[in-house]
This record gives sequence, structure tokens and C-alpha cells, in this order.
Amino acid sequence: MAGIGIVSNPRSRRNLRDPGTAGRLARLLGDEGRLLAADTPGSLAAAVRAFREAGVDVLAVNGGDGTLRRVVTALAEGWGPSPWPLLLPLRGGAMNTVAHAHGLRGGPERLLRRLLERRRAGREPPAVERDLLAVESGGQPASVGFLFGTGLAVSFLEAWYDGPEPSWATALLLLLRAAGSAVGRGPLARRLSNPLPLRIASDGDEWPADAFLAVVAGAIPELGFGFAPLARCAEQPGSFHAVGITGTPLQLALRMPAVWLGRPWRRPLALDAVARELLLDAPRLRYTVDGDLFTSEGPVRVRAGPVARVAAGAPGDPA
Repeated sequence: MAGIGIVSNPRSRRNLRDPGTAGRLARLLGDEGRLLAADTPGSLAAAVRAFREAGVDVLAVNGGDGTLRRVVTALAEGWGPSPWPLLLPLRGGAMNTVAHAHGLRGGPERLLRRLLERRRAGREPPAVERDLLAVESGGQPASVGFLFGTGLAVSFLEAWYDGPEPSWATALLLLLRAAGSAVGRGPLARRLSNPLPLRIASDGDEWPADAFLAVVAGAIPELGFGFAPLARCAEQPGSFHAVGITGTPLQLALRMPAVWLGRPWRRPLALDAVARELLLDAPRLRYTVDGDLFTSEGPVRVRAGPVARVAAGAPGDPA
């Protein structure tokens, strides 16, 4: 076993609330690995370089979904041709959607302790292989991550970030308020759900719609709270699941129980495809990758990116 590396983001929401987490993780890790703090692009690139030179076989991330996005983007840029280490999200953010989608429960120390116990017993941790997304716009280097969204996906995040301290509870409350507003045709639903003029093609095939309530694509099935609108994400190697919502907010709200169960999308509510590439064409587009927000002054290309192995929870793991 080559060892464990931990990238710790001191600016993640959980670490800001409890700045002693990194120290406790380092003490728990002992001489079985190394923890490096990284809160800037330069320090993250240096951490990835150090872990690559050390030959770590597990890379844990003490931060949330945005921190994990920055780590996999740095790996794509700087790790080289050798296989990536196993990724272990330590649930150090506000939502921890990627960790939740892989059945990882508990706080950072519990997750690290569980990994160490398995390694000391000579047992490989459960893992899932994912074809990540590489999102490109404006000639900039690709942002690599697990989830992409625009339209309602962005307006929901902006409303959440503008509200009280972002947390799982405040996001759930906003979701429930938005669903209720959609049923009652209220002002919140109208504010969040303006149709977005957009042309979309998947693998060169143009979609038969020119306005979308939301577009999401993912390497994992869940968007949060157990909702699994991207249930076909692992259907074909080297591909991802993309969904464009063409229906009304009311139609989407009424479909939410089926979305939660991961059931297939149906027209006229949505169009969907399993694709290697998605091209979104609009003069200006606000979009999100793993909760981070971006603006493009032109087309956005989403393609199947690098392959990552992500640690997963096992039946019987304590929360």
C-alpha cells in the first residue's frame, strides 16, 4: 500500500465552522499518509504534484462538492497518464452530493477511520468507477466534475446562496417552497423558472426544442436529497446522462416523486439522452459544475472526461 493523501480545504463551510478538523484528520492518519492544506489553485497544484510523486493510492478530500471539483480538475491537469488514486470524499461541505450518491455517511473523521480500518485488515474499500464530465467554454481549460446544470439548476443555487447560511436544511426548505410555489403558480416558481432559449445537440443530434426550463447532465444519478434524475449515467462506458426539461414548473413539481425514484423521463416534460458529448448553444449562459457557478459568452461543450474510482459505502456502515 503506497499511502493516503488528504487534500484539506480550510475554506469549505464545514471546515470554517470547525477549523480543528484538519488537525484531527492528520493525527488519525499518522504515518500512513499526509495531509496538505490547499485553498488556492497554486497550493492545490502543488499538493497534487506532491501526492503523485509519493505514489499515493488513495486521495481523500476534506471539503465539499466544489472542493472535489477543483481536485479532480487539478488531477486531470497534473496527474499524468498513470491511473488516479481512489477518491474518498470526506463530506466537508454544505451538501456533499457526490459523497451521498456513493453511500458515504458520517463526518470526515468517521469516514477516514473506516478507510484505515479496512486497509489495516487487508480489505479493499468498495468503489464505483465514474466517467466524469469535462465542461469547456470560451477557450478556457475544462472544468472537470460530476454534475452540470443550467436554467433552473442555476437559479435555484443562486437563491440558496443568497439566503441564510447554505446548508442541507436550507436547501431542502427552498426546494419544498419552490415545489409548493409551482403547484400554486406563485412568485417564487416564476422567479426561479424562466424558460431558457437554447439549442442543444447530443453527439451531433439536435434536440427538438429551443427553450428549456433546465438542463442537467451527470456522472452520478443524484442531484441531492436522494433525487435521481440521471439514473442512466452508467448505462454506457464513456458516456453520461443528460436531461432537458421542456415542460412547465407545475409538470415538473408533479413529476418529483417519480424523479426521486429514478424513473424514466417522458415527453412533453423532458428530453434526455445518454451521450458522449453535449453542445449547448446560446449567446450567454450561466451554468454550474458541482455547485460552482460560471458564465459563458458563447457555446458550452460538455463531454465525457477522465475516469475516476470513487470510494463507496458498504451495507452496514454506521452513519
